[in-house]
Amino acid sequence: MTVVKRSIEEAEEADLREWKSMTPAERLDLVQHLRDLYYEFKNEDRKGFQRVYRIVKQQ
Repeated sequence: MTVVKRSIEEAEEADLREWKSMTPAERLDLVQHLRDLYYEFKNEDRKGFQRVYRIVKQQ
């Protein structure tokens, strides 16, 4: 394993380059993985995206 020290700006740029190099499917997999970690940390049991809606009055 290689460790590279970077400034915060360089790290953010590297993160953005990596994100842009991923396919949409890889991005969704990563987001789902992060959601799973979050819910595990918060001791919540949720699967899939939460449904959200609102009613907008048309003029």
